Amino acid sequence: MTFEIPQIDWTSFAQLSQPFPLPWGEGTMVMAPPWFLLALGATFLMGTLFYFFRLTNPAYLKKVNGYVDGDNEFWHGVCLLGMVSALTPALAPLPTAVWLWGLPLGVLWYLVRAATFGRRLAHNKLWYDLAHAAMLFGMWWMYAQPLHGENITWAFTAYWSWFGLYYVWRLLADLRKPNLLSLGQNVFHLLMALVMLVMTLWPNYLMVM
Repeated sequence: MTFEIPQIDWTSFAQLSQPFPLPWGEGTMVMAPPWFLLALGATFLMGTLFYFFRLTNPAYLKKVNGYVDGDNEFWHGVCLLGMVSALTPALAPLPTAVWLWGLPLGVLWYLVRAATFGRRLAHNKLWYDLAHAAMLFGMWWMYAQPLHGENITWAFTAYWSWFGLYYVWRLLADLRKPNLLSLGQNVFHLLMALVMLVMTLWPNYLMVM
């Protein structure tokens, strides 16, 4: 039996040297170099595996955190895999339709959860579920891009900035008593917020889809 190492289709980066306008129409923006996109994609792929580990090891998760929340583990893994697919399709060659239909299911799930059983979970708060719904909605918007406009751009800019700053605070707080699970989740949340912020302001710099 032989195994073939999958080859990355570098033609995905054919637009590398093409200039793109900035959101507000001044100057140009070129695409990020392939090695940078590949590094980001590989990092988010590790994040996907990190959440798969969390999802499949509930006993360990409960021992460390004191609770298990399979919904969060699953949908965070989905989000990070979606980042891989957007940044480096060769590492997660899934059709865009998967994200156009799958991500709204996550939004709906968290809205239902926020209005029903999520309120009864001791470790959960209403705004946690709403923030997760917004996170999934923001990712869906990145793929679908149904509308364009300055107000939409700045609304998502505000959300991803708040999201990132919150996890800077969480990361600094966890450094006082670090463990792999908390540090990992905070680092991946922060990285996702930063990349989504760049995608919001300069979408053609990172997205190759």
